[in-house]
Amino acid sequence: MSRKNIKANRNIQIPKKVDPSMRVVNLSGYEIPKVKENARREWVEYGDDNNYFYELIERYLGSPTNSRCINGIVDMIYGRGLNATDSTEKPQMFGKMQSLLRPNDIKRVVNDLKMLGQATIQVVYKAGKKQISGLHHFPTETLRAEKAKDGKVKGYYYHPDWANIKPSDKPKRIPSFRNGTRSEKIEIYCIKPYRAGFYYYSPVDYQGCLQYCSLEEEVSNYHISNIKNGLQPSLLLNFNNGVPTDEIQELIERKIYDKFSGSSNAGRFILAFNESSESQAGVEPMHLPDAHAQYDFLAKESREKIMIGHGVVSPILLGIKDNTGFGNNAEELRTASILMDNIVIRPFQTLLLDAFKELLSFNGIMLDLYFTTLQPIEFTELDNISTKIKREEETGEKLSSDKEEVIDDEELLDIEVDFELEEPKEEE
Repeated sequence: MSRKNIKANRNIQIPKKVDPSMRVVNLSGYEIPKVKENARREWVEYGDDNNYFYELIERYLGSPTNSRCINGIVDMIYGRGLNATDSTEKPQMFGKMQSLLRPNDIKRVVNDLKMLGQATIQVVYKAGKKQISGLHHFPTETLRAEKAKDGKVKGYYYHPDWANIKPSDKPKRIPSFRNGTRSEKIEIYCIKPYRAGFYYYSPVDYQGCLQYCSLEEEVSNYHISNIKNGLQPSLLLNFNNGVPTDEIQELIERKIYDKFSGSSNAGRFILAFNESSESQAGVEPMHLPDAHAQYDFLAKESREKIMIGHGVVSPILLGIKDNTGFGNNAEELRTASILMDNIVIRPFQTLLLDAFKELLSFNGIMLDLYFTTLQPIEFTELDNISTKIKREEETGEKLSSDKEEVIDDEELLDIEVDFELEEPKEEE
């Protein structure tokens, strides 16, 4: 190869210099939360900045569809509160249960379990630790799990603001349930479902649609910025009289922003005086073809994927009106309500009830607990119910009889038929 060709190849490989006045913004992709064990810390970090719970809260506050889904499902899980089928047979136990598990604490626990993927209860003991005196909701976002010892998480660390923790701060350690000493009167009980690949923390059940929650939030932010920006966001201003210093660039940018930005400045015109046409400032519009259709598609796609992530069978069940799916047929709406109750609501309720029963059993309280449903009785599946207690669990209606009796439809039918065929006796 000749020296001329070698020189030509070298020139091709030399990268070009980038104009310092041009800036490129790289958008980060969505990542699954990381659980990290730091050798210098006693607790396990959740997320890149140990602040993943607050990211979930931000997605709740920023995405209207996500917020509506979480609120609606929390209301369905809690229903009209906690009850027991045997409350009349065990009134003392039922009263103790109500004094330990108060409605406000239960509702907050349900909310954390749905929004953050797990919930925590503060267990307060009496002297001697033979009885529990109180069960209270504890904010999950303020806790981090302690590193496991012998395969068990024996404590949690509390800090009010993990995002702004200082090196001098010392988070308070609180033992987990049944792992504290006799002198430690407060313990933490954690409620979380099993998730493969996660031990210390449990991802939310709508983990797969979080990127669409962010997308919906960004689309709304874009439209807000579009309205507030009087210059329109798709304009490129070119100054063709040389590249000034950074200070002058910032001064020009600030003056243009102060004069033309804001929704109240929309419609203003730009008046420029130039020495010649060769040195005039260029204003080039950068239009996105069919922008309204693209953003409309993104909004609908985000809403659909968010509802899929939450397992919403019909959006109308959560107060979201949609032109597709259920809503026009009462029988289809009833089927959707029953389906969502069984595949979405019941698993949450079962997880909570098992936790409540374990905590109450420490005080010797044994009750058949259930959540009173919000479903209309017309939407409740009663075809396969053979006992009155099961009927109470499904409908929330208290029974008039204290004993569990089998409902025999044939006997009831016979009684009605005999009554109808009975003829009056003749007078003597």
